Amino acid sequence: MAFVNDSPAKAASLVAHIQKLTDENKGKGLKAFVVFTNGNTDLREPLEKLAAEKKITVPMTFLPRGTTSGDFARYKVNPEAKNTILVYSRQKIHANLVNVDEKGLEEITKATNAMLGGQ
Repeated sequence: MAFVNDSPAKAASLVAHIQKLTDENKGKGLKAFVVFTNGNTDLREPLEKLAAEKKITVPMTFLPRGTTSGDFARYKVNPEAKNTILVYSRQKIHANLVNVDEKGLEEITKATNAMLGGQ
């Protein structure tokens, strides 16, 4: 699960990496989704463009009220963070990665592999 407080264009490499991990681990039951939390209500076209350009099939959505949404508060995610990646299985969080950039994408892979290896 990824919470992204950025535009779809700026988050493209992160979302593409999540897609790649999901595709590579489908047989292990890995699933993912991305939630854009910046409160922009005009994200339909940018999300469709990102999906088409990067061949994204993982669900992507947005919170129209942004980080003020009650749904967002439930996850106890820092609303100031650029992004928060929760790697979890069976209601147990295995990794909580914050402000992941290009250099940190490998951390998502390591956390995912550790979680899947531990099942």
